[in-house]
Amino acid sequence: MYSFSLEVHDLTKIFKSRLNCWGSMDAIPVLRVAFAFIIMLAASRSDWKSRTASDIYWFVLGVFGMIILAAQIYLDGVSPLYILFLVPVGILFLDTLWDRKGMFEEGLNPIPIVLYIIAFVVLAALVALYWQSAYLWQLMSILFMFALIFVFYQFNIIKGGADAKALLAFSIVFPVYPVFDFLPLIPIPVDVVQYLFPFSLLILFDAALITIIVPIGLFAYNISKGDARLPVMFFGYRMSIGEARKKFVWPLEYVVEGRRKVTLFPKTMDSYDEVYNELEKSGGEDLWVTPKIPFLIPLTISVLFSTIVGNIIFLFAR
Repeated sequence: MYSFSLEVHDLTKIFKSRLNCWGSMDAIPVLRVAFAFIIMLAASRSDWKSRTASDIYWFVLGVFGMIILAAQIYLDGVSPLYILFLVPVGILFLDTLWDRKGMFEEGLNPIPIVLYIIAFVVLAALVALYWQSAYLWQLMSILFMFALIFVFYQFNIIKGGADAKALLAFSIVFPVYPVFDFLPLIPIPVDVVQYLFPFSLLILFDAALITIIVPIGLFAYNISKGDARLPVMFFGYRMSIGEARKKFVWPLEYVVEGRRKVTLFPKTMDSYDEVYNELEKSGGEDLWVTPKIPFLIPLTISVLFSTIVGNIIFLFAR
C-alpha cells in the first residue's frame, strides 16, 4: 500500500514537472494559437462554400479552451477552487449552442433555470472568496467578453451567429494574450492592460481592420473592368441578374417607383427573387452587387495577425 502511494506521488510529480517544462517552452500559447487557427480554417472553408458553419466547430474550440484553461490554472499553482470558474463559463458558453426553448417559453423550463442558478451561485462564491485576488479578475475577463459579445450581437455590430459563437470560444481559449520569447511584436506594457482589452476583443478589432482590404480590392477590380462609378465601386461590382440569383451576393440596386436606384446598404431579406424580377422587368440585364464575404475568414487571419503583431493600441499605452 505504501509502495503504491509512493508510485502515485512520483507519477504526479513527473506529470507536474512535464507540464511546467511545457509551460516554459511556451507550449500552452502555441497550443492555443495552433488549435484555434486550425478550427477556424475548417470553419471558414465551410462558411465560404455554403455560408454556414456547424456549431461543432465552436463546441470543439470552446471545450478545448476549457481544458487548456484548467491546465493553465494547475500550472499557475493557484487555489484548486479556481477550477470551479469553468462551471459558469461552461454553462453560459454551451447554452449558446443548445437549441432549446426559452426559460418561460410554453410554460416553465426548469433545466436551464437550474443551470443558470448553479452558474450564479458558483460565481458568487468565488467572488466572495477571492474578490481581492487579481487572478480572479483575470478570469472574469472571459465573462466580460461574453457580455460584450452579446451586446454587440444584439445591436447588429456582430452580424452572424457563427461569428459571435467563434468570439465566445476565443474568449475561453485566450483569457490572456499568447506571449512568446519574441512575440507579439508590440509588447504588453502592463499586465492589467490585457484584461481591460482582452485578446478575443483584439481578434475582433483586427478582423474589422482586415476587411478594409475588401473595398480596396473592389475598387481595383472595377477600375480594371472600366466600371468607374463612385462611390458604389468601393462596395460592389456588376454582375448579370441571372448569375446574381446563383451567387452569394446582396443586390445594391432596387426598383423604386419604376426607377432603378443604387444603395450602399443592401436590404436584408429571406429571398431576393422579387427584387431580381423587378430589375429584369425594368429592362436591365445586370446590376451592382456586393459579395457576402464570410466574416469568419478575416477572423481566421486575425488570429495569426493579432498573435504576431499584438495590440496596436498598446503603442499609445506606454
